[in-house]
Amino acid sequence: MPLEPSPIVARRGLKVSWRRYRRFAEETLPSVCYYICMCFTWYGARNVRARVAVLVAVLSCAALLLLWMVTPLYAAGYEWDGGSDVTGWSTAAKSIYFAEGTTRNGFEEYLLLRNPGPAASSVNIKYLFGSHAPQFQRVVLAAGAGTSINVNSLVGPGKDVSISVAASPGVIAERQIYFNYKGVWTGGHATCGVRAPSDTWYFAEGTTRGGFQEWLCLQNPTGGDVGATITYMLGTGENKRERVVIGANARKTIDVNSSVGPDQDVSIQVKSAAPIVAERPMYFDYKGEWRGGHTCAGAPRLASTWYFAEGTTRSGFEEWLCIMNPGEQAVAKVEYMFADVGADPVVREYRLGARSRTTVSVNDAVGPERDVSMKVTCGANVLCERPMYFCYNGELEGGHDVLGSTGGAKTWSFPASCAGPGFKSWLCLMNAGDAANAVKVEVFGDGGGHHRGDLQMAAGSRATIDLNAASESMTNPWVKVTGTEQLIAERPVYFSYEPKVESRPFAFATWGGVELMSPIRFRDNIGAVFHEASALNGEGRPDNVQVLQPLGTCLRDDNPGQLYPGISSSLGGETMYFIEDSRGRGTYSTTACDVSAKAGTTAYAPVTGTVIAAEPYMLYGKYPDLRVRIAIDGFPGYHVAMLHMSGLLVTAGQQVQAGKTPIGIVRDLVPYFNSGPNPYTREEGNHVHVQINYRPDTSQGSSGAAETP
Repeated sequence: MPLEPSPIVARRGLKVSWRRYRRFAEETLPSVCYYICMCFTWYGARNVRARVAVLVAVLSCAALLLLWMVTPLYAAGYEWDGGSDVTGWSTAAKSIYFAEGTTRNGFEEYLLLRNPGPAASSVNIKYLFGSHAPQFQRVVLAAGAGTSINVNSLVGPGKDVSISVAASPGVIAERQIYFNYKGVWTGGHATCGVRAPSDTWYFAEGTTRGGFQEWLCLQNPTGGDVGATITYMLGTGENKRERVVIGANARKTIDVNSSVGPDQDVSIQVKSAAPIVAERPMYFDYKGEWRGGHTCAGAPRLASTWYFAEGTTRSGFEEWLCIMNPGEQAVAKVEYMFADVGADPVVREYRLGARSRTTVSVNDAVGPERDVSMKVTCGANVLCERPMYFCYNGELEGGHDVLGSTGGAKTWSFPASCAGPGFKSWLCLMNAGDAANAVKVEVFGDGGGHHRGDLQMAAGSRATIDLNAASESMTNPWVKVTGTEQLIAERPVYFSYEPKVESRPFAFATWGGVELMSPIRFRDNIGAVFHEASALNGEGRPDNVQVLQPLGTCLRDDNPGQLYPGISSSLGGETMYFIEDSRGRGTYSTTACDVSAKAGTTAYAPVTGTVIAAEPYMLYGKYPDLRVRIAIDGFPGYHVAMLHMSGLLVTAGQQVQAGKTPIGIVRDLVPYFNSGPNPYTREEGNHVHVQINYRPDTSQGSSGAAETP
């Protein structure tokens, strides 16, 4: 995320866009002004007819302007909402490592650096890939200065990348990733990285339950190959092991779902022959309600005490505590501390099975509507993580996860406040000690901006600071917390992020050896839903609809009985997709696809060919709609039909290229026949309908007859 987030509306619907006003000013306003001037010229005749003409013209212009303002002609791009959480830095670091990172389609990665010290810092950055040679970068940060590096722009698209940072004197850092995971689940996650490689790493959280995809990213910063053994400790008490080799100066990614199988709660231990770095990203559709992702860097060692400053059981939040116990049976004591003045901590004890992981519902432990910090103590050395899932303010879906702190500090720093339009940032502080703590919170901005707030924290309590308010009007703000006693600091953020990196075309299906490119760019893709096409068109003629082979991961097949025998639902691909329940049309379940997007999104040609029709027609014989038919190069008589557009960008006879030529604008179908969210994407039902027909009789276009998609 840039240090200055761009203006974003925290809502998953259409938003007011400055592009609309700019387009109006450039294209429509001059015409309106021209006609008003003409009317005033006529008004110079000073007769009744001229006055009436002026009045009618002005009222008409006002009506047109009002209609234009309320009609969703142009929609802003699809925004990715979610949340992230990080623990602060207690001291600057001379080396920092990040195992995870990717610039694949649908991912936007940023590296944030800050020099909190009084002298300039020279920073050398190394980017490690799976099979490419490392890439290097050097930056110099003045005292107090920070920078935000767009990793996509620096290393290029389509790469999995790890990062190592070497600084003198030390800096603090954070790596943020925003995503549209496989075109279905949007969100973001962040981590502050680790200070050094290690030959042992632990992860307490992890699951392969339905709706979860877990990955393990391993970074080898050494000049030789390194072997590692991964031990998966399941919630059942069973352990599984896997042996891997990480190449020199490279990174490796393990699909945990494939390694342990479905429906497992899993903690992980990684042991390697030489020091490496480990991180565990997860992507999810939590309980079929909240979509997103989170990540966590591994812990190089276990401890008997763990602290968490953030936590809440407010409406729309579900908080969990995951405890990994790689040893014999033990008992963990959890002290829940609250922000309520005078509220005593709640203490609970939990039995931990040997060599397994235990999951605690914080909501059940403390009840609803509580802001809560946690201190975990155990007679044995264990590992603790705190995942949270949420729908923030009923608008922003997601989740975040953080590794606990093993001790407090008197000073904590964050390289950015991550506050601004579309971002809601908080600072959570925990005073786990037995004495009161006088705490100073400072926010610094470029150009000398400074805000200071002071608070007195009682023993065994927590406090929450609104960083949006504290950093208001500042440029590139960052945060420093100082206490008279030790404390713990975390910074949770909730956001609606506007994608900034241009997506590359990608295939969503194949037919006859032809890759069909998605009509919707990855950044705006809400989900592809395959379904049965109508066997006949609106004129009662056979459409000879063709069976499409979906590409990607099938999230849900509600019509397995109509899957064409030669079609597979397990092929690889960049996206995830759905197969809709039967419509009773007698055709196969993948003969058409609705590629979902917001109204106003640009649609592109799925194939290379010639436009044979760009025309209006009557949808279901009663709704006005626009469609495009494209004859497929090399396949006489076959064409792609694209429906549901509010405006066309091509004309008959025009040559188009797959994935590159804009075809039209996605229309708003909701007022016509979509009464609510799509049951698969859970978004507005707007989409581009795509199917392939064998219709030699349409080679010269058609007359705009009815159509049944």
